[in-house]
Amino acid sequence: MPPKPRFQTDDIVQAAFSVVRREGWPGLSARSIAKALNASTSPIYAYLSSMNAIEAAVIKKALELFHAYITAQRTGDKWIDHGLGYVLFAKEEKHLFRCINDEKHASLTRRFTRTLFAALGRDLADYGPFQGLSKEVLLDIRRSRWFMIHGLASLINNEWYSLANQEHVVMREGKNVRLEALVRDTSLAILQGHTQGND
Repeated sequence: MPPKPRFQTDDIVQAAFSVVRREGWPGLSARSIAKALNASTSPIYAYLSSMNAIEAAVIKKALELFHAYITAQRTGDKWIDHGLGYVLFAKEEKHLFRCINDEKHASLTRRFTRTLFAALGRDLADYGPFQGLSKEVLLDIRRSRWFMIHGLASLINNEWYSLANQEHVVMREGKNVRLEALVRDTSLAILQGHTQGND
């Protein structure tokens, strides 16, 4: 009878995820995964077919955490909470944010994020300010807000602006503003910009 394996595929994925979370893609290798598992490198590929498969699993796991950040209740306003979660993920999970937004893995990320975007749309199905809007207008609103939120998240992730203390104040030259107020005000401006004249 062959010896019972000491770890499973999930263990390898979790170890790889932990490495990327701590060090980014440059830290990920069969050697770093093996070190995290206190094992040799040879069993790593026996469980997953290639490093590409491991990277895909890491991206999927990172996007699951991203989804949890986005859907966490913070203000009682779902759409604002989505935006806040997006930015806070970029700040608090710096390497994971970069891992799901790098050029090398763009095709994988696009595949997974289509599912995420649809799930967030379902989460907003009963959102008051969106009631009565056509699917096309609603999609335009959500995409426009995504452009704005992704830009803000990227600026904070790359430390163009800092996000300070428990109040989540966006620190910038001349004037500081609470993140919640910034997300709320810009989201409202986008909503109004797409719905004015549609009444």
